[in-house]
Amino acid sequence: MKKILILFWVFTTFCIAVGFAQERTITGNVFEQGSDFGMPGVTVVVPGTTTGTVTDMNGAFTLSIGTDVSSIQVSFIGMQTQIITLGQANHYTIYLENEMIGLDEVIAVAYGTTKKSSFTGAASTVKGESLTKMQSANLAKSLEGSLAGVQITQSSGQPGAGGQIIVRGLGSISASKEPLIILDGVPYEGSLNSIPSQDIDNLSVLKDAAANSMYGARGANGVILITTKKGKAGDFRINFDSRYGVNTRGVPNYDIVTNPAEYYELSWEGLRNSYLGHLGYAQAGITASNDLIANSLRYNVYRGVADNELIDPFTGRINPAATDKKWGNEWETEPFNSGIREEYNLSFSGGTERSTYYASFGYLSDKGIVDGSEFDRLNARLQVDQRFNKWLKLSGNVAYTGTIQNSVSASGASQGNVFMFTQMVAPIYPVYMYDLNTGEKQLDHNGNPVYDYGEQTGRPFGTMANPVATTKANINDNKADNFNLRGSVDFNIIEGLTLTVNGAYDLYFNTYSSFLTPLGGDAAAAGGLGYKTSQRYTATNFNQLLNYSKSFGAHTIKALLGHETKTNKNNNLSGNMANFFDPSNPEFANASSYRSLTSGYSEYALEGYLSRVEYDLSDKYYLSASFRRDGSSVFHPDSRWGNFWSAGASWRISEEDFMKGISFVNNLKLRTSYGTQGNDNIGTWYGYDDQYVVRDVGGQAAVVFSSRGNPDLTWEKSNNFNVGIESYLFDRVNLSFDFFMKDTKDLLFQYQLPLSEGLPSYQWRNHLDMRNTGVELDMNVYVLKKQDISLSVNMNALHYKNELLKLPSSKDQNGYAEGVFWRELGGSIYDFYDFQYAGVDQVTGRALYYRYEYDHYGNATITTTDDITEATMQKTGKSSIPDLTGGLGSTFTYKNFDASFQTAFQIGGTVMDSNYQSLMGSRPGTNYHRDMLKRWTPNNTDTDVPILENDYQSNMTTDRFYTSASYFSLRNVTFGYTLPINVLERANIKSCRVYLTGDNLWLKSARKGLDPRQSLNGAVGFNYSALRTVSFGISLQL
Repeated sequence: MKKILILFWVFTTFCIAVGFAQERTITGNVFEQGSDFGMPGVTVVVPGTTTGTVTDMNGAFTLSIGTDVSSIQVSFIGMQTQIITLGQANHYTIYLENEMIGLDEVIAVAYGTTKKSSFTGAASTVKGESLTKMQSANLAKSLEGSLAGVQITQSSGQPGAGGQIIVRGLGSISASKEPLIILDGVPYEGSLNSIPSQDIDNLSVLKDAAANSMYGARGANGVILITTKKGKAGDFRINFDSRYGVNTRGVPNYDIVTNPAEYYELSWEGLRNSYLGHLGYAQAGITASNDLIANSLRYNVYRGVADNELIDPFTGRINPAATDKKWGNEWETEPFNSGIREEYNLSFSGGTERSTYYASFGYLSDKGIVDGSEFDRLNARLQVDQRFNKWLKLSGNVAYTGTIQNSVSASGASQGNVFMFTQMVAPIYPVYMYDLNTGEKQLDHNGNPVYDYGEQTGRPFGTMANPVATTKANINDNKADNFNLRGSVDFNIIEGLTLTVNGAYDLYFNTYSSFLTPLGGDAAAAGGLGYKTSQRYTATNFNQLLNYSKSFGAHTIKALLGHETKTNKNNNLSGNMANFFDPSNPEFANASSYRSLTSGYSEYALEGYLSRVEYDLSDKYYLSASFRRDGSSVFHPDSRWGNFWSAGASWRISEEDFMKGISFVNNLKLRTSYGTQGNDNIGTWYGYDDQYVVRDVGGQAAVVFSSRGNPDLTWEKSNNFNVGIESYLFDRVNLSFDFFMKDTKDLLFQYQLPLSEGLPSYQWRNHLDMRNTGVELDMNVYVLKKQDISLSVNMNALHYKNELLKLPSSKDQNGYAEGVFWRELGGSIYDFYDFQYAGVDQVTGRALYYRYEYDHYGNATITTTDDITEATMQKTGKSSIPDLTGGLGSTFTYKNFDASFQTAFQIGGTVMDSNYQSLMGSRPGTNYHRDMLKRWTPNNTDTDVPILENDYQSNMTTDRFYTSASYFSLRNVTFGYTLPINVLERANIKSCRVYLTGDNLWLKSARKGLDPRQSLNGAVGFNYSALRTVSFGISLQL
């Protein structure tokens, strides 16, 4: 690997040196027609090359070009592109006129680029400048609300944590639902947190068959094309961007009880009510007052009040003398703090007509709001293009990213989960040990406060747990080194015929080390637990592409033939040990109990043959067709190969003669496509073979059956239909609308084998068919387009319906339950199936549940019961799939000032709010949601909150806790100011912009503390909160 890197650096240095010969420098000024004000940000390039520059704040430009260059191309969004013929002069004055926006925009597509006006597929694009506004270490989170048809979920706000990307609905159940990532033309296997947004030039999402069928067996869930920045010919440029900010909690706690007196009163009431079954009302109150601290809660936070006198047994109210607290509510303050976020990016670029280069370096330090959670990234990239002559061009791109992610337990019901524990623990318990009589904090022999794990006093909630202590003592380190090497050679064989050979080699090293302290928490009983994992993953990709393009008269034909091979290799080693001697030493040499040690090797290979034909008539009518044949090692040789194809057409209606008189229609295009894609990312590389594991049997190594292979297993296939319309109206409104229907067949299903197989096991089968039908809207309105002031508004929205078209033959065809979901023909994969809450018995105050009893005719008799074991699970009529998702944003500029905002929203859908459910119980030591104040009492019988009774029936899992998944999020707000050029000229600075930017500034959901963005299947948990980040930054161009 070192030799490869050395050779690459030698090659790029040579390329740079070769290109600096035989050039001239031209200058110019660009103005809007009819105006004397220069236009900033105008692109000036040499046609057919990457040689170019942009105008400064005064509309001036300087460009170094070869002496044989005869013309330059000048373009700006919303203006007519001009080709300027060069003569002997070295200075040019250029005027641009208004034109339809975006038609000549070049967008990335499968295995190449194309003009947006001629593209027959459906794609959305976001520029790198928009992505850099977002302050997330993971690229997926930066896309929320920005692209039509794209949904983003983020289960964790931990720095460096990823998000899930879903394009146009749910593409699978058991296999991967996420799109294929293409980085600079080659599939990318790494984490998106390894790609700095500052290195991205643009990002495109391909959504229909005409756009992504060229990726065959991997394109069923959409394709994301990421194009990194390249150098442009011209003066040597230095760009530097620095930002410094603060991370705070972006989603608050649920509305929990924080007043100890209020908590004692509620707990006393629950205890009193639990005694009423065998004691009289008065005696139950007296017993509850006596037992509240001594036998239930164990802690009395108030000084000077006896334990049995804390609550008046006859009124249930707190003793008026209970005012002096021995300790405060430390769980609100001790676990959390503000984290510092620092990011620095430096890039160099430049070159000539023949040779261009771009180099970048970056560093990110992103500290979370809990001690022990942080993400550090160091990245470097070098990209070089070298044209040796008219028929030969070489390109190279090498990148390194090193990341260190330290994380804390912050999901699920783990006692070490600080976000769960701090909301579930009652506000009467301290973080540190105190003398329960005097309230004096206890210190160790070093003078440090001693943590309270609850074991000495028998705290009823979280005994042997203290996440403040364990997050400081535990270790969860994930270190990764990623190397990405890409190169290409372009041969211009004859006019119109080119051969491109692309190669890529990605190398990923990953080491994970976890240590759970023996002092307390989840691993205390095991004497501490240690895990170590090491992984080496390589991905190699080669493709050869033969492109032909020919124009004759009004006709243009383009054709592509290609071949692609891909190989992934994975080596891993992992171990697990317990019972650590020194609680501060995480190394295995410090442990005595061996748990496991395993290693593995796996390999994946894919080969594909691809073709595409495009036809253009008069820049008005467009046809396209593609075909790809793929073979994947995931499947048995007899069913390894598959065919994928697409056909598309578009018609620029606005170019017809009958549209010439309609002046407000600047552009109108109708397009449609149909085709097939596949998905071989099915969660296993060897699903067609029987699987065995090695076990110790009687002291001898033996193999034990694990899972049954299926030689008929094949990829999930999608048939995708799309029809859309694009328009540009009144010189201001860009509007596109799409209807799509995607049928996914042969969905993977994990079939549970009968016990006659010998052991509980399963087999992967292709059994389900599913359909996603929806509409998609994308709109951009240029409200103002003046020299000194501009205002644009953008909006996108997606609505889709998911339905099952075929059920497994082994299942009841009238429908069946799969966990908490009901699967039936015509229903979605996320239709909830659960017990139904019937409210509160107004006499007893107990929770009631519906019970269905059916006669032999199938008629139901519906009754209620207060015993959940007698209730009946039913279809709830609710689904986690939202009715509408999207985003709304705006950008405003006035002279040197700029401002922008971006939002994301979701309307409809349902989440199972298990967090709220946990807080609506009545178990000793567990906190309450403030809705518990609405509970049933003899004086409040008209309520849907059951009586407090210290039981396990009042908050059972039912549709009572289903909550709207709607939300509105203010994703980003940015304010900037660009210093005047006359101020900067003295310091030889071309541009300087200072800005203030904020992420995750506000979230509105159905309940305080609820974040519906955590998942698509309606499951939410006490997970690491999304971060609110506010930063100040400065961008310089030298």
